Amino acid sequence: MKLHHLPIPLLCLAVLSCDKAKNIAGKARTAVESEIAKQSGKSAENKPDSEWQKLVDQTPEGVIFRKDLPFPTKLEVKTTRLQEVSQRIVQSSAIENQKLTVKGTRTMVTKLERDGDQVRYSLLEFTFSEPVTGPADDKKPVATPLAPPSKPVVFLKTGTTWKADSKEGFRAVALSKTLSPVFEDLLVENALAPHALWFGKKRFKIGDQLTVPESSLPMLVTGNAKGTLTLTLKSFDAVKGHPCGVFEVRGKYDRKQSPDFEGGLTDEDVTIQSGQLWLSLIYPLVLKEELDTIQSTRTGGQGNAASRSQGGVKVSVTREWKQL
Repeated sequence: MKLHHLPIPLLCLAVLSCDKAKNIAGKARTAVESEIAKQSGKSAENKPDSEWQKLVDQTPEGVIFRKDLPFPTKLEVKTTRLQEVSQRIVQSSAIENQKLTVKGTRTMVTKLERDGDQVRYSLLEFTFSEPVTGPADDKKPVATPLAPPSKPVVFLKTGTTWKADSKEGFRAVALSKTLSPVFEDLLVENALAPHALWFGKKRFKIGDQLTVPESSLPMLVTGNAKGTLTLTLKSFDAVKGHPCGVFEVRGKYDRKQSPDFEGGLTDEDVTIQSGQLWLSLIYPLVLKEELDTIQSTRTGGQGNAASRSQGGVKVSVTREWKQL
């Protein structure tokens, strides 16, 4: 029935109902925006960008974590990863085994640029800082370089295979051999590609809880991971202007041969005692992690020096995600 065929009293009621619905929807949007702004603090860079905020899908029933938008093909992601470790480490080589106890903070800063079938990786910083002992008023942790900033490495996709640009010489050959089979996982892990599994059409409100079983673990953990995680939506926030839902997370998972852009492959067993994940409201992306974990890891082997570690690791990862 068309609106102008209604009797005047009903017409007025319909208009009022329409206005009321708009007001409710407007209040819902304002509430989410206010919550994001409140949680983001005073820093302008952590407040939601107005253009991104327009893409957030919320109603009085809650928000949807979107996965319907076309994923950008030109991106830049700067990632800052801090690991506060207290671990026992065993390093093995053909010559000797070495046992160490390590306490301190590893800092790794990388930049990734993607333009369609080309990815450019740069290591900007990789350092280790020991804890400050004694009166700390006038002391600052001294950062010791673990590796110098590296020359950018370019990876190119031919057909379905990613390989490092052959102009990089021996290093490119070695990286291609190691990373080509797992390169798609690297793209997802580093927010250069969306998670294939993500939330459904359910709308979430503050306090809603979700169990992520092993079959759905790829929505949060890349690779062939096994385990279960529990999520609870606690608030809304923004990471460098990008609107996110913040979930408390607990649980346990393990995975084999998890890759990094330096060519490392790591087996890991991780228990998340407590922590938070910042999940994008726009794309299937994990943009920030703050986790208190207990980890057992094994890296290396296959002719290289192997390293095994066990102990507590506080993880902080921030991905500054830009569409170019």
